[in-house]
Amino acid sequence: MELDGCHPPVSVVKSLTPFLGSVGTLAWVKRAVAIVVFLALALPAAALAWGGTYPTGDSYGSNVVINVSDAYPVDPTLPQTWATYLGTLIHGPELSKLTLDLAPLAEVQTICGDSALACYDPNSETIEASPDNQLDAPPAQEIVAHEYGHHIANNRNDAPYSAEEYGTKRWSSYMQICKRAAAGLVSPGNEGTSYAENPGEAFAEAYRVLNLTRAGATNIRWDIVDRSFYPNTAALTLLEQDVTTPWVGPTLSHLSGSFGNGVVRTFIVKTPLDGAFTARLHAPTKAKLQLQLYAGATLLGRGTSVRYAICGARTLALKVRRVSGQGTFSLDVSKP
Repeated sequence: MELDGCHPPVSVVKSLTPFLGSVGTLAWVKRAVAIVVFLALALPAAALAWGGTYPTGDSYGSNVVINVSDAYPVDPTLPQTWATYLGTLIHGPELSKLTLDLAPLAEVQTICGDSALACYDPNSETIEASPDNQLDAPPAQEIVAHEYGHHIANNRNDAPYSAEEYGTKRWSSYMQICKRAAAGLVSPGNEGTSYAENPGEAFAEAYRVLNLTRAGATNIRWDIVDRSFYPNTAALTLLEQDVTTPWVGPTLSHLSGSFGNGVVRTFIVKTPLDGAFTARLHAPTKAKLQLQLYAGATLLGRGTSVRYAICGARTLALKVRRVSGQGTFSLDVSKP
């Protein structure tokens, strides 16, 4: 969100609508979702009066900055307990970039909005949350796990999409987020009336489920986003891969063939991930060849090079058609 130079810097942050935790006996009413503005100095400086940098005990040697409201007596056990908890979440080196602000719910809501239990600011990489469990609400740790899912997405590449809006590369591809968005079935980035169809929130919820599952939980509720997003075992496996071994960019491969006789050479290319696909043909000097790209029977492009935005297609066919001449040719193929 951009404002003119007369305004203080702001950034839009996501509010977390309350969700049911893993304990099936919880009963509560889903609160309204708010899109809130995170103003510089929105929380009085004196409110976050103590804290520091605390070790998480993870394998990366991560430390996190934790600031604590002066509503709580100074006790290093509180922030250290939360640092240790963060270290138990499935994560990568992005943990050391996180700041966690702990405050009573009333103070959290001065930043996150009246109906929010917590929120995450992607610009400052800060989670605003209460360390206290709330009546008729999920445990505080589950709320923070959801918000940490946004921190994961904020530190992952899903080009040409936003991982914060679509989810991480393998998860979003498996969940067909691009294809569903194109069909109007999901609403990336929508924090308002279509919150339940927001895949960015679904990703954060799936991340919560991943951590609960790894901890042995079996009765995990799913209430704030559409049931179609609920992750199966394959989705959780791919999400964990996105966390621990992130997708870093397209891969380049080389194919080759030759013409002595015949008219067409066909190459089947598996495309498990959505994103940018390109292929370039290198033909023999004295031959005239044409490259064609197909999804099923649909021609997507032709020429000496082709480009295509993969959005749900899991197999593409590259056809090299001979117009004249013969000899060996090669193809450079870049895919997500």
